[in-house]
Formats: sequence, structure tokens, C-alpha cells
Amino acid sequence: MPQYLRRFKLRFKLRSIFCILFLTSLTFCLWLGHDWTQESSHAVEPRAEASNRPSASQRVQQGVIEYQMGNFQAAIALWETALDSYETSGNLTHQAIVIENLARAHRALGNADAALHRWEQVTRIYEQLGNVEKVGRMLTEQAQTYTSLGQYRQAIARLCSVAFTAAEEEGEVDVHPSSCLPTSALGIALANNDVRGAAAALGSLGEAYRLQGDYTIAIGALQQSRAIAETLDNSTYWAAALNGLGSVYARQSQISDRLAEDADERGDMADAGRLRSEALEANANALIHFQQAYNIAKEDNNLRDQIQGMLNLIPAYHRSGSLSDTQAFHSGAIALLPQLPNTRDKVYTAIDLATLLPLTQSLDARRGSLSSATCLAPEIRPDAQALLGEAMTVAQQIGDNRALSFAAGKLGQVYECEELYEDALTFTHAAELAADQEMRSPDSLYLWQWQTGRILNRQNEPEKAILAYEEAISTLEKIRSDILISDRDIQFDFRDAVEPVYRELAKLRLAQAPVSETVTAQDNQETTQNITSALIAIDSLKLAELQNYFGDECLILASIDPDESKTVVDTRDDRTGVFSTFISDNQTSMILTLPNQQQRIEVWEQSDHEINQIVTSFRLGLEESLYRLEDYDLTQSQDLYDRLIRPFVPDLERFEIETLVFVQDGLFRSIPMAALHDGEQYLIERYAIATTPSLLLTSVPPPPRRRNLKALALGLSASAVVDGQEFRALSGVPQELSSIKEQLPGSQSLLNEEFTSDRLRQALREEDFSIIHLATHGEFGAEPENTFLVTGDQQKLTIRQLEEAIRQAGGTRQVDLLTLTACKTGVGDSRSTLGLAGVAVQAGSRSAIASLWSISDESTAQLMSKFYGELRNPTNSKAEALGIAQRSFIHNEDRFLSRPGFWAPFTLIGDWR
Repeated sequence: MPQYLRRFKLRFKLRSIFCILFLTSLTFCLWLGHDWTQESSHAVEPRAEASNRPSASQRVQQGVIEYQMGNFQAAIALWETALDSYETSGNLTHQAIVIENLARAHRALGNADAALHRWEQVTRIYEQLGNVEKVGRMLTEQAQTYTSLGQYRQAIARLCSVAFTAAEEEGEVDVHPSSCLPTSALGIALANNDVRGAAAALGSLGEAYRLQGDYTIAIGALQQSRAIAETLDNSTYWAAALNGLGSVYARQSQISDRLAEDADERGDMADAGRLRSEALEANANALIHFQQAYNIAKEDNNLRDQIQGMLNLIPAYHRSGSLSDTQAFHSGAIALLPQLPNTRDKVYTAIDLATLLPLTQSLDARRGSLSSATCLAPEIRPDAQALLGEAMTVAQQIGDNRALSFAAGKLGQVYECEELYEDALTFTHAAELAADQEMRSPDSLYLWQWQTGRILNRQNEPEKAILAYEEAISTLEKIRSDILISDRDIQFDFRDAVEPVYRELAKLRLAQAPVSETVTAQDNQETTQNITSALIAIDSLKLAELQNYFGDECLILASIDPDESKTVVDTRDDRTGVFSTFISDNQTSMILTLPNQQQRIEVWEQSDHEINQIVTSFRLGLEESLYRLEDYDLTQSQDLYDRLIRPFVPDLERFEIETLVFVQDGLFRSIPMAALHDGEQYLIERYAIATTPSLLLTSVPPPPRRRNLKALALGLSASAVVDGQEFRALSGVPQELSSIKEQLPGSQSLLNEEFTSDRLRQALREEDFSIIHLATHGEFGAEPENTFLVTGDQQKLTIRQLEEAIRQAGGTRQVDLLTLTACKTGVGDSRSTLGLAGVAVQAGSRSAIASLWSISDESTAQLMSKFYGELRNPTNSKAEALGIAQRSFIHNEDRFLSRPGFWAPFTLIGDWR
């Protein structure tokens, strides 16, 4: 096992979760900013009682004053002493009011865990008092806090409870209050005719679903909340619902824009145009709702909500193409900023106005980001420095370290861009210190550790920079799961907020290692350490990409052995070589790890864009070989072989390597390495070949010796239409399923109308299958919801639903192999390849065989029959069995079938043994 894997495993033991997220909480501060259960954000105090000394009620009143001034810590101290008095006297009513105050103050400080504890505490008191209406409202408060922690299912359970959650899991998207259990916040509000409570619960429900990325449900809930607010003539609730709806449409617009960029990158102009039209339409809807909310705030003379409306409108008008409106609302917000009281809201408003400054300069500009190294243009840096300086001053005055961290860190970034590195380090270290207070802001801490690394690297101090990067990654890995799966929208910010940290560290480490030289720890321990550390960062990035794509850490962690005494990779008698590719700054690094821990690096100097073009052209050429009359042109296969494999041939021959395992980066995941050609033969003719998204995700322990293999084979031969998309008939599928039953006696098949999700679950419950084979149309899309298989009743079966069916079968059984034929991935779309790379992990199987593109189902049946026949031989690994089947096509008498378009798309992913 490569030594770096042993060390890397330690990072993936079950870990405690840091729940106060930078991106999520900043969203709440800047874009939500509304307390759904109170028409005023002011705390509520009990009635004063007469006394010769400061009474509990007087301390409560003084706390309210401090709270209104933004002195939340002082308010908490006063309320804590008042609470002691009420607990001594046994006054439950006053206790409840003070605890509500404490919860709001902790929430204002960003102490979500403390706030949640108080909301739960006060809920129990209202239950004792028999105040059911207040119980419902406190459940809504709890739900809001869970939402701020990124725990959306917990929030939804409290707002609508199990009945609605179950309906939602079955695919129902219409939010209907009658679906909610009577013990939920919405159920209680309806039972007690608490119309305001219902509006609050629906609004909070919409926010939870919005942040989870379930926009259809979010819109339904928010529209109902708005309708109730209109009947109440409650402008506060009405504006909040409008802002929520505007945020949904704005995010949909941003997503469509980002997808359009991806379509441009892969050369799909038609798709890019369609997506941009969708983006404009969604943004127009966002503008309508944001403008209505702003108008309400202006009529009510609500300063805080006016500024919030402006912050919402600035990017929306920018996306609509109106630079004048963008500038006008930005200037208006700056003019109103001094009128805000010195609170956390003011700090974050100033920071956000600084990050929005680029939008005021050009319609081509992009908003600055606290989570990336984006530089502001020189002409607007003084304005940014003034805003951020004001933010720092207020944060220091109110003692808010978390807010201070963001203000100082962003100011350090401005100085970094001005190449004033000493000043940049001063502010960045101040941000680190503020973030590190009681580790309350680890989500911002990693940003400033990363920023320190960037600055030190620019000062030509690579060793110090590496230490800073490693600190950033150490912090990031404690909270990464929260950042990546707490808000499905954040997946589109992954490339800015998370990915660069890993890539920049790997690049720094590899820069310290020699190229084209095979090294061992005995020869050069420092060089080996640099390569090992780079591989750790690269492998960790691969896991982060999968976690981000699927939005589920549990399956990933479940696939990693927490016991470091066990072996992650069995290299099969030291005859396996592991290739890792890494794309960074116009070059691709190829790293070979050999069985004795020898390592070698080769670098391909080429721009990212040019490499993507080469890879995409190679992939398209393979597919087109299915239809062309002339023989396949080997030029591109040979060129890629010369770049990626030939430099390593002496090492592969010296160690008598038999199996190659590829851990691919970017678009390299979309091409079959088996089809590379050395001028005499294909790579698959020399080696067994497999891919894995990360070596940490190979199964542990090694699979059991194969005996009595049985498959559950499901297929669709008829044509189908799913969501308006047409899929052609697969006439060879019956033959494919029949051959599987012939090769693997005892197997079961479900064809056409028999192949449904319910029948799949039933079959898995009734019998133990080591193989699941699906011969049906499938797609790996840029988003998990667009990665699916087509069932016999013309429905979508997602990989997640397949995993749930396997898991619900019971016991500790694990499917050894999942085979997907007739599938395809998007050409030139690096994100869609993540679905392919992680399909085995997501489906809960040791390994998977999937096709990169759809081919003749008759030839597929032949290849699969040969594969399963070879797999029955326990001396063959899965990689070897697939290689034998592919070679049978290469040497087929029918020269047409020997073309790589027929055999190359079948890729083994995961455990190759």
C-alpha cells in the first residue's frame, strides 16, 4: 500500500462536525436577515417589579437596551443573571421570556449551538405551561437554527414533521399544510388557528428547501406564506416571503449561468443559449419580487429592510444588464449605511457592499468573493478599504470576533492584490486570530490560513507557504462536509471556495520534486515527502469533489476504513501501478506510484483549454469510429499514449506491472485509457486497467473469493420517453439478459414492464445478489438529479434511489459489482464525469462497470457474456476479466467490431480485484 495512503486514512476517521458555516451564515446575515416569528427583532422583557436594588426585570430591561445597541454579549450577561433569579423563584413564564431573549442574542452572535439549546429549553417550558401556540412558534425557531447549521432535514421535520418528509421522499413537491403532522410547527399553527404562526412556519419551510436546493418545493411554501401575509396585511411577513422567492429565482438564474459557461466550455452552443435564456427569465422573476419587497420596506420606512432590499437588487439588476440601476442602488445603500446602528448587520452590510463593488464598474464584472482570491480593480480598492475599515471598527466596538474576522480578512486580501504583502499579512493574521477565538469560526479560519499561504508564496517563501496551506486544509477537512453538503447551491462555488486550496498546495509540493526521475524514500526522503504530500492533497480533492457532487458524506466515509491497521489497497502481488493525473496552471502532472513505493513524475506542458480540446477530440473520435466506413485513425490514441504512458514504460517493465489503476483529474475521467495505442497495440492488450475516484475508496477488506456468482439483471428493450426526452429501443437487451443467466446460473432477470423500482426492491429483499446488471438507457449529468437510469415503466431511477434499494435490502450485504450498459456521459463536461467516477460509491457497491457512451446493444451482449464467463474464473480479477473480453473484440475476425468505439467505453470503476 502506498505510504501516503496510510497517513491519509487518519484524516477520514469519523469526526466532530463544526456547524457554523461561513457561506451559509453569511447568506443569512446578508440575504435573509428576517425573524419569521417576531414582527420586531427587539427582545421581549417581563414587567418590572418594585425593589430597592436592580431587580431581575430591570436587568432584563437593561439587556434589551444593550441588545438594541448591538452589544449582544452584554445583553446575554444581564439576562443570565435575571434568569438565575427567575429560576430561584420558579416563575416559568418569566423564565421562558428571558430564555427566548438569550436564544435570539446567541443567534445574533452566530452561536447557533447555544441558540438551539435555548430554543429547545424554552419549548419544554411552554409545554409545561400548556401554551401550545408558543410551542409551535418555538419549533419554528428551532427549525431556523437548524437551517443555519445546514441541517435541513432536521429543520423540515420540526416545521412539517414525518408525514410531509415521507411524502417529499416519494417525489411529492406540492407543499400542503394538511400533510404535516399535528405535532409540527405548521400542524400546531393550523390546529390553533395561529395564522401568523402558519405564515412563519411556511416561510421557514421555504427557506430550508431553498437552501437545500429543492426550489419547486421552496417556491410553493413561500408563495403560501406570502398569500397568508397578504390576508393579514402584514407587510413584514409579506416582504420576507417576497425576498425568499426572489432569492430562489436569483439562485436559479446563477445556476443556469454557470451551466451555460460549462456548455460553452464543451462547445455546446445550443445548450448554452437555452441556459442563458432560462437565466434571464429567472432573474426577471427575482427582480420583480425583490423590487416589491424593497417598495414595502420603503413605504414602512424600515431602514434595515430597505438596505437589505438594495443588496438583493444590486446583483439582480447587474445580471439584467442595467448598469445604471446597479450603480444607483449601490450608491443608495452606501448613503444609508451610516444610519444603521453599530450591530453585526452593519458589519456584514459593509463587507457585502465591498464585495459588490466590481458590479458597479462593468456589466462583464463578477462579484468579489470572500471565499476566493479574486482581486478588485485598482480604481475601486480605496472604496473597498473604506467600507472594510468601517466594518472592522464596528466589529471591534461590539466585540464580534466572527464579524471582525471577515472584515480583517477581506481587507488583507485587498492589500494582497496591491502587493503590499506586509500589510496584507498583518490584516490576515488579525483575521486568523479573530476566527480562532474559541474555534467559533473555523469556516473563516481556513480562508485566512489559505490567504497567508498565498501571500507567503508570492513573497517567495515556499516552505512557510506550504505550512500555511497544510493548516488551511487541516481546518477545512474538519468542516468540509458542512460546507459542501449543507447548501446544495454551494456546489457551484466549490471551484472558488474549496478546490483551489488543494490544487495550490499540490502544485507547491510538486514544484519541489524532480521531473522524469524515479525516486524512493531511501534515495531522497525530502523528495518522496513532497510527492507524498501532493498525492494526499490530490486524493483529498477527489473525495471533496465527489462529496460536493453527490451532496452526501455518509456514503463516502462509509467506504473508508477507519482502522489504520488495515490495508486500503491490495496491489495483487506487487504487480499494480497507480497513475494519478493532476491538472494545474497550463500543465498536467502524471505521477506513477510503483509497488515498492518508488514514484516518478512527468509533466505535460499544455494549456488547460488545449488539453481539454485534445481529450474531447480523442473521445469524439472513438465514438465516431462506430459509424465511419474507414478504419479508426490511431493518431490521437498514439499521441496521448506518448504524452501519458510512454515516459513510464521502463519502470512498468522493470517491475513487471500487470494492472494499471488510474486516479484521473478533470476531463481525463471521460476517456478510456484502454484505447491508448503505443504504435503496435492498445494499452488494454498489455495491462488490465481500472479507474478509481480515490484509492481511499477501494473496498476494504479485499472481496471474498468468488463462488456461485448470481446477478439480478434488469433491462429495457422498448423505446421510452422520460420528461420529454426520447430514448431509442434496445433490441439486443433480451439477448444480453439471457446470456447473463446462461453464464451465471441462478441469476434472475426483470425485463421491460417487470423492471420497476418496486420490483427491484422486492427482488433485492428476497435474494442475495453479488451482481446487479442494468441494461437500460442512462445518463451521467452535470448534476446528480440528472444522473439516472430509465426503468421499464418509463420512470427515472437515480443512483441514490438505487443505493437506497440496496441498503433497504437489509443486513450487511454489499453488492460486489454494479454493471450499467447503454449509459453515456456528456462530452467535454468535467462535472458529469464525477457521476461516473463515483457511481460505485454512491450505489453502495465495491465496483462498477459503466459505459462512457451508448453502443450497439447486440455487441454489448457479446462483450458482457464474455466478461461474465471470465469472471467465473476466481483467478481472474475483475480488471483482468474485462480486459480479456475487450481483447476478444480487438482480435475479432469482424474488423468492424475491432474498432475501439465498440469495446473501449466499458470502464471498470472502484475495486479492480
